[in-house]
Amino acid sequence: MRCSFIIRTLGILSCLLLTTSCWDRVEIDQRGFVVGVAIDSDEQNKSNQKGTYQFVVPAGLKQNSGGASDTSQKAYFNLSSSEQSMSSLAGKVANLTSRSPYFEHLKLVIISNEVAQNGSRIADILDFFLRNNEMRRGVQILISDGKAADMLQIRANNEPMPVDYINSIAKNNMKTNFMLPQSRIGDVHEYLVKPWSFAIQKIKSEEGGITLQGAAIFDGNSKNLIGFLSGQETQGLNFITGDIKGGIVEAKIDGSSIDYLIKQYKRKITLENTDPSHLKFHIQLLSEGTLDKSKANLDPTDASTSSEIEKKFEKEMVDAAKKAVKKLQQSYKKDAMGLGAYLYQDHYQIWKKVQDNWEQGQHIFSQVEIEIAASAILRRIGNINEISKAKE
Repeated sequence: MRCSFIIRTLGILSCLLLTTSCWDRVEIDQRGFVVGVAIDSDEQNKSNQKGTYQFVVPAGLKQNSGGASDTSQKAYFNLSSSEQSMSSLAGKVANLTSRSPYFEHLKLVIISNEVAQNGSRIADILDFFLRNNEMRRGVQILISDGKAADMLQIRANNEPMPVDYINSIAKNNMKTNFMLPQSRIGDVHEYLVKPWSFAIQKIKSEEGGITLQGAAIFDGNSKNLIGFLSGQETQGLNFITGDIKGGIVEAKIDGSSIDYLIKQYKRKITLENTDPSHLKFHIQLLSEGTLDKSKANLDPTDASTSSEIEKKFEKEMVDAAKKAVKKLQQSYKKDAMGLGAYLYQDHYQIWKKVQDNWEQGQHIFSQVEIEIAASAILRRIGNINEISKAKE
């Protein structure tokens, strides 16, 4: 009798398990897929932040019978609203659309330079996304030079949505060294909890499109945006930090341009003077690459000519790095190139003596001597113009 009761009880419990379902399930056609968010200051109330959300319209992503995207309907729409906090902002946007915002497919967050100048605001914004269980730590963060919402309204050449267009350009650091590598939200979170100044990818509207050349520089103490670097200064910063995946270095010989395509790159930092009152760093830029563009009457197969070409490229690399050093040391007095982190890791006893005055107080960083040298080795000369040689 007792055995029969136990069997019936187990049978009932098994039926209950089979009838359970996902209590929080939301049908896919009821989700509003957010792929991009732009954050600006509210012009009417500066204490509020204006959020612009880019939603996907699935019907606009359909392809016609020829395999091309159907352009009769846009693949996205933007919704904007203003609130004091990101949580309230997301809730308010949910009241403006029939499909609740869903962030699991979020690709990028663009923050305007006006908002980024307040370190506590940018920390609060990122905190919202980091705490959201729908979020991924690979979401890209960009700082706009101008209104962030304008970046989500650009014409998306070859892409169905502005977010896809921006995201594709941001990955092009294999082809150019005038912009930073992608700044992901997980990396930026680490920057905010560490004492170092740092750089984040910059975005700016230009001639109806956008450009990601340049970098946004943040103070390691206040976490405020303090300014931008130009494209060439960013190239120099990449040389110093070692964040080079490729790209072109351009030089001139006899008024004609020649190009050097970087294939391999690394940098080496050494501390040559350990006196805390007069620190001296030596940064060596080591590269190998291809002669991507030559000129007529230039014979790169000749040893002396090849050496001259390499020296031209080395000078361009050093000049770009020196421009970045000058901007960071003299204009901003902020160590976004990682020398403080280098001291912390490799010369901790020295770091303990200077850390309180590195970027503040006596501003030791702005006074240190930085010596830069470069090595550019041509491994291939590529296709060259016909070389005319005088007959003996």
